[in-house]
Amino acid sequence: MAVLTDDRPETAAPAPEIGRENRAGLLDLLRGLAILYVMLYHLLYDLIWIGGADIPFFYSGAWEAVHQLFLIVLFAVSGICAGMSRNVLRRGAVLYLLGECLTLFTDIFLPDDVIVFGVLSCFGMIMLIYGVLEKFFKKIPDVVTFVLFTLLAVLLWNFRRGSILFGTVRFDLPQDRQWLYPLGITGENFYSTDYFPLIPYGFVFLSGTAFSDYVKSGSAPKLVYRARLPVINFCGKYSLWLYILHQPVFMAAAYLLSLTA
Repeated sequence: MAVLTDDRPETAAPAPEIGRENRAGLLDLLRGLAILYVMLYHLLYDLIWIGGADIPFFYSGAWEAVHQLFLIVLFAVSGICAGMSRNVLRRGAVLYLLGECLTLFTDIFLPDDVIVFGVLSCFGMIMLIYGVLEKFFKKIPDVVTFVLFTLLAVLLWNFRRGSILFGTVRFDLPQDRQWLYPLGITGENFYSTDYFPLIPYGFVFLSGTAFSDYVKSGSAPKLVYRARLPVINFCGKYSLWLYILHQPVFMAAAYLLSLTA
């Protein structure tokens, strides 16, 4: 269970402003849980598609619901953190570059499992968009930002599958606009093993930015700053490195497993 240290008096001033040296523990905790789930998901995927393992629950509706829940947490928390960043444009550029490098690597060495606009590319591009428009977003009341982008995420959740408004409205997406794949518009020949279009995931990210100033100011409930599970918080703090490093390890392990099967 999370360890909460509550040694401040009830009348204490808000916590110091959140930054590199003074982190919001709950954000690291949630991001740590999300990245550990992502690692588990990729391990199971590699065991199935590379190692030839039989894992039936991986295709169940319950597992898909868990999958989407952790993705929402990951994107929302990342939005909160991006809104507190002093160099969101730089971070976005780095992430996008890493994502495109991953696309190039998989296209050359793993053509059957190529990653086009995966999670790193998506994070990078939405951070760049947010960074360019940050001053505009800051002028919008936080409650409006949260409600607007949450509604857009919910209503457009299945946009890339050709439906909106909880599936009540269906339409045909253009098939001859291959360059629109970052938005979720793909042609018949598009394929990616790890695909995160801006619609809807970018909206989840932007809804999270509504909480950035509130958390950064130190005014949120103590739980936000004090929640700790050391190992999980460590994973959250270094989630990018874990994401980059875990896949080659898992793929190699799954490949070795396939040789012994």
